[in-house]
Amino acid sequence: MGTVTDARRVLVIGAGAAGLLIAQVLKKHAVPCRVFEQDTKADARPRDWNYGIYWAQSHLAECLPPELTSQLQSAQVDSHTPSESDFLPIFNAATGERLISVPAPYSFRLQRRKFLNLISTGLDIQYGKRLTTVNSDNQTVTATFEDGGQESGNLLIGTEGAHSRVREYLLGKERAALIPSRIVASATISHLPEQQVNSIRNMHPRYCIAFHPDGYFTWFGIHNEAANPEDCLFMILLSWVSESETGLSATTIAADIKKKADTFGEPFRTILKSIPSETKFWHNRLSSWPTRPWDNRNGTVTLAGDAAHPMTFHRGQGLNNAITDAAYFSRQLADLDSKSPGSLSAAVSAFEEEMWQRGNEAVTQSNINSLSVHSWEELKNSPLFTSGLKQGSST
Repeated sequence: MGTVTDARRVLVIGAGAAGLLIAQVLKKHAVPCRVFEQDTKADARPRDWNYGIYWAQSHLAECLPPELTSQLQSAQVDSHTPSESDFLPIFNAATGERLISVPAPYSFRLQRRKFLNLISTGLDIQYGKRLTTVNSDNQTVTATFEDGGQESGNLLIGTEGAHSRVREYLLGKERAALIPSRIVASATISHLPEQQVNSIRNMHPRYCIAFHPDGYFTWFGIHNEAANPEDCLFMILLSWVSESETGLSATTIAADIKKKADTFGEPFRTILKSIPSETKFWHNRLSSWPTRPWDNRNGTVTLAGDAAHPMTFHRGQGLNNAITDAAYFSRQLADLDSKSPGSLSAAVSAFEEEMWQRGNEAVTQSNINSLSVHSWEELKNSPLFTSGLKQGSST
């Protein structure tokens, strides 16, 4: 592509999926870039989780070099090779009846930690860099970090997740604030007895969802496959509507889940009750932020991923939209006719125009879906039932 001068320099705040994919895109287009991550190392967080790519597979290929795309299967939770016939089964948690099989053709189920390790290959990443302030004079932007360090560039992209400090800078604290959901969730990653492992695998080799008429959403899915069933790890999640604070703590979540399981039918009741008592759980209230336009300071500051469109998880749209952000940004960079900061600014504005609308729709529809799947009366009209896992919604 020819020699690139230092006229352009991009700072990416956050080394999650969106930040790393955007950094890969910038590298692809020979735009100098550095990623800044608040965690002290790549695997600093004790908690891992997994997520799915349902409709953004081709977009992901736009972001990564072929040698990384070809390794994507190694970042999965299991050894399954994606195929056209892939699906996600949904059950009645009270009776065990299968309600629907949602098509998920060629879908990937990725361990977050493995996936981030893969897509960080070849990138300039600085760890232990917690952002404190952002300042832009509409030409140059400067990031100041908790350790006192500063970095300047022509563009800063906030990809540091739902609690984004960059979003606060762009919109102010009040307008950038997350909106709490009525829904709370408890989750764990746990081993299970062999019989319960087989019960899950008999429903689907990889994962399933179970809805309870009392308003519970339950996810059962492999997190780390192993030859010995009792060495497998499963991600198990239960969510419900709670208008008031639950008061649950790390020491009471397991008992709460097992009590709720009393009303579940088999095999779900026994699976939930067989989670080992020493297993660590987490519990939180969900939140979201419907994307709205912001002043990008003459194209020097923008957002992507969960910083731009944090959404609820019950239809698996978050990662897919983060990947799409990076792919659309790549398309704008491909159209640049110069290596000046001005052309980079134009690419940012064009990228935002598409993302603002898509992000707002994705957040809004995810909220509608999340509330619907916790109401037995509304469940079959939810976007998950009417549109499945594909992009957008027919509702």
